[in-house]
Amino acid sequence: MNDVIATGLLEASIERVWNERDGDKRLAAIAEIYHPEARIHEPERSITGHGAISDTVAAVLADMPPGFRFEVTGPTLGHHGVAVTRWQGGPPGQVIVSGADAVRIVDGKIHEHWFFFDPAREE
Repeated sequence: MNDVIATGLLEASIERVWNERDGDKRLAAIAEIYHPEARIHEPERSITGHGAISDTVAAVLADMPPGFRFEVTGPTLGHHGVAVTRWQGGPPGQVIVSGADAVRIVDGKIHEHWFFFDPAREE
């Protein structure tokens, strides 16, 4: 597995899936980036499939303030079909959530995606 493919898919998922508020555009991006049997794993649940991923993203973004975006704070590293990166999210000039993601690539697409969240920030 080319490391550039793994790292590129992880970064594309954050930019094109986890920041996309339009459901049709998000589903199209998911189809390009995620394996048909893709699973995402959060600390308290796991879900499978493109529709469930899109619904999860929609719910996450609906709970966020206007202007909220996720961004890679990198570097994104990968080898042997696995990639990891750090990220943060918030409206411009503010970070309200941060963490790290790891993905495993199968057949050139993300097959599993793990989310790790930093402890809540004290204001």
